[in-house]
Amino acid sequence: MKKQLSLLLALVLVISLFAGCGEKKDTGKPEEKKTESTDNSKKENASKESTDKPEETKSDSGMVSDTPKKFSIFLNFNNMPFNADWMIWKEIAKETNISLEGVISQSNANEEEAYSMMLASGKLADIIGYKNPAELEKLGRDGGLIALNDLIKEHAPDIQKVLDNDPKFRSFATSLDGNIYFIPKNLKLKSAEFWWIRQDWLDKLGLKVPTTIDELYEVLTAFRNNDPNGNGQKDEIPLFDRAGTKMPDEYLYLFNTSTEFYPHDGKMTFEPLNKEDFVLGVKTLAKWYKEGLIDPELFTRGPKSRDILYAADQAGFTHDWPSTGDYNVKLADTVPGFNNVAIAPMKNQHGEIIERTTRYPVAGWGISAQCQDPVTLIKFFNFFFTEKGNDMMNFGVEGVTYTKDADGKKVFTDEVMKNPDFTPLNYLRSLGIQYRIGMEQNPEYEKAFSTDAAKAAAQYYEEHPEWFPEKLPPYFDGALNLKYTPEEETEYQNIMSNVKPYVNQMFQEWMLGTKDIEKTYDEFVQELKNRKIDRAIEINQNAYEIFLKR
Repeated sequence: MKKQLSLLLALVLVISLFAGCGEKKDTGKPEEKKTESTDNSKKENASKESTDKPEETKSDSGMVSDTPKKFSIFLNFNNMPFNADWMIWKEIAKETNISLEGVISQSNANEEEAYSMMLASGKLADIIGYKNPAELEKLGRDGGLIALNDLIKEHAPDIQKVLDNDPKFRSFATSLDGNIYFIPKNLKLKSAEFWWIRQDWLDKLGLKVPTTIDELYEVLTAFRNNDPNGNGQKDEIPLFDRAGTKMPDEYLYLFNTSTEFYPHDGKMTFEPLNKEDFVLGVKTLAKWYKEGLIDPELFTRGPKSRDILYAADQAGFTHDWPSTGDYNVKLADTVPGFNNVAIAPMKNQHGEIIERTTRYPVAGWGISAQCQDPVTLIKFFNFFFTEKGNDMMNFGVEGVTYTKDADGKKVFTDEVMKNPDFTPLNYLRSLGIQYRIGMEQNPEYEKAFSTDAAKAAAQYYEEHPEWFPEKLPPYFDGALNLKYTPEEETEYQNIMSNVKPYVNQMFQEWMLGTKDIEKTYDEFVQELKNRKIDRAIEINQNAYEIFLKR
């Protein structure tokens, strides 16, 4: 499918020289597609030359243009297509003189489907954002996004400052060909997810916080058998995960393994081939599942499992984001004594304490080759790296979503903190705040709406940088996200399209007990080799070495 889309894109991207920007119509004839990075740079320069006297961003306001301008945008974040009617984007339009019009139907929540349809149509939005940075880079190399390097240097001083001073941001933004095709969303905190346990259940059963895998097993067994919720039924689900549908192997992290690639001792490995750790992890989780210690609907319950199981007072242990601490407040009236606390990662079988999840920059947005006014757009992108733009995308509008205390610290209003229909974060997102665009996420925004439990969790993990592996490349939904040459990227994707479904299928069968990993492991390894996993490892090792040098 991706190959077909690339061919279609090759045929239609050339209309970019004639395609309208903003509200103009596409009336041009097809020309030959340009794929080399030098051609992309020429397109960028040509765009700049054709722009009438580019106005400089005004330092005393957020105005990007002296006259109102409108641009189209393709963006869908968390199943929410961009909506020009969101409160914050109306305010941004007033502040900058730039308004955006989404091209994705509000009824289409499927980001992949919408992205494929746009590429197949040949009509690209002026601004394109997508969840997968590798796809955005590929679109840039194929000529669908323009290189932003010179535009940033000449018209986006605040973006340039971050590129100069933040190596992680610069590395993530820069393609292997040296071009920047999109501006990332920069996440500043190190800690991401924490290990959460029901302290009220521990107290009721007279148990200590587990620190090892064996101790965790004892605690989970007690949660299952000793009725910590006190309803006289054996309905407790000791371990659950709302990401089970997309990251079912997350609890293999307890054993320092996974079903993915991960660096060990300076080399990139495919962890299912590390027999000792992988077999131990899968075998143990399968045992826990059989004993009822793991959610029987782990693979199917989905993202609502946290809401459902906590509200029913049935869940005891999970690995999740800071918002998990919010349930202490959320359920105070309906589940008396509910008390979630973050604890340190378990010592694994080697005596190590490792937290694998951490924050990286994520994909933001780029400028399409069919936009005829990239100078205005790069100035618009720069606005979100200014103090005013940063405040708007992190906190919203002063006097509406936040106020300032006597010390000048931003405090969210009751409209955000006590909204009956949303968590604070979800309410902000319902207004278009904290959307997935090129920006810097201010760590203070999260602290401003976090409950005491969430703040304590973040502080605890931030105080232990030794838990986080060094020189760890970016991961996207638990999967490695390195940068590849165009040739190796295609080869790698072809290999993994055969490998990953097989690995996921086998992992699920082992977990459910329909197959025994010790009896089928050698056959599993041979099948991986038949599917060219060794070549995939080689490609990832090359990419990892490039990452380390950058």
